[in-house]
Amino acid sequence: MDKRERAERAKQEEAAMNRVLIWIGGSVVLEALLLLLNRYYVNYQVKDIEIAMALRNVFSVLAVVLPVCFLGCLAWWVTSWKKGSRRVMPQVLTTIAGVLAACALIVHFYDKTGVKALYVGVPCLAVLALIYYLYQREFFVMSLMSGAGLLGLWLLNRRLAHPMEVYGYLAVEILFLVAVAVTSHLLQERNGVFQRGDKRMVLLPKDANYTMLYATCLVVALIQVIGLVMGPMMLLYGVLIVWLLAMAVYYTVKLM
Repeated sequence: MDKRERAERAKQEEAAMNRVLIWIGGSVVLEALLLLLNRYYVNYQVKDIEIAMALRNVFSVLAVVLPVCFLGCLAWWVTSWKKGSRRVMPQVLTTIAGVLAACALIVHFYDKTGVKALYVGVPCLAVLALIYYLYQREFFVMSLMSGAGLLGLWLLNRRLAHPMEVYGYLAVEILFLVAVAVTSHLLQERNGVFQRGDKRMVLLPKDANYTMLYATCLVVALIQVIGLVMGPMMLLYGVLIVWLLAMAVYYTVKLM
C-alpha cells in the first residue's frame, strides 16, 4: 500500500468515525430528552398535570407532522440520488426526520410503554450506526436480524394484551428474514454486486461470508418459532445475545 492509498484510507476511516460520533452525540441528546419526557409526561406530579396534557397534545401533532416531513425529505433524497448527486444534506435531514418521526409515533401510540422502549431503542440505534460504519456490511445485517429477534421475544410477553400488533410484527419479521436470505443468495451469485441498467452498486464485498448470513437467518427464525410455541424464555434471549457476541468477535478479528 503506497502513501496515497494510506492517506485515502485514513481519510475514509476519519469520516466514518466522525459519523459514528455524530450518531452517539445524537443518541445522548435523545436520551436526555427522554429523561425529561419521563419526568413530565410519564411520572409527572400533580402540579405538572398541565405540562403533561400539553405534551400529550404536542405529540398528537408531531405524530402527523414528523412523518410527513420524513416522506418529504425521503423524496428529496431519492430524487437527488437518481440525478447522480451525492449531497449530504438530503441524507442527513431524512435520517433526522425518520428518527424523530419514529420516536413521536411510538410515544403517541404506546405512551408510557413507548417511552420505556425508547430508553433501550435509542442506544441500540447508536450501536447499529457504529457497526454500519466500522464493521463489514454483512455483520450489520446480522445485527439487524438479531435485534429484530430480540424485539420479537420482548413483544411476545405482551401478546395477550396486544395480539394483533405482536403477530403482525412477527409476520413482518419473518418476511424480513426471507428477504435477507433471498437477497443474500442473489448477491452471492453476483459477487455482492447489484446492477440495474448502467448503475452498479457493490452491496457486499467479494469475501463476504454468506454462510454466516444464512445461519443467522436460521437461528433468529428458530428462536422466534420456539418463543411463539413455548414462550419467550430467558434462555432464548441468551442464545441470541451469545450468537451476536460470537459474530462480533469473528468480525472484529477479520478487521485486524
